[in-house]
Amino acid sequence: MAEDCRIELFIFPDGTAIEMLVFESTARGTAKGKAARPVAQQTMPRPEPVPPAATPIIDENATVCPLCKSDLVYPTDWQRSGTATWDMHLRCPNCELRRTVTMTREGVEHFNRLLYHGAQALAHEAQEIGRRYFAEEAARFIVALDGDLILPMDF
Repeated sequence: MAEDCRIELFIFPDGTAIEMLVFESTARGTAKGKAARPVAQQTMPRPEPVPPAATPIIDENATVCPLCKSDLVYPTDWQRSGTATWDMHLRCPNCELRRTVTMTREGVEHFNRLLYHGAQALAHEAQEIGRRYFAEEAARFIVALDGDLILPMDF
């Protein structure tokens, strides 16, 4: 799985920088830098896209998918749409809903903070899993050493 993703630094025009996991699949012929749909979800029907509203809707709760209620929504692209608003192109990894919302600067900053804290939580959990695995492996090795279960032919 480690080959299927990379950490990429995203820098917003206002100078805010966030690190995000970017998933891609070279086996499916996806262009570099474009996120690929997971293979397990290839057979799932795509939800009908929501038509854009006549007037921009400022969505400050864009981090939650309106279709499946997942809180794993992340931006794929963004651009300034006014002096105090941003158009954010969002993707939900659970149901593959892609949508564009208009957010104020405060909303974008809040979204950035949520993404940053989520990335930090993922990194912390990955370190904990690695630490627990290493501790379990060391404990098994000590038991094998104490029980004289390791022979020269094991090396």
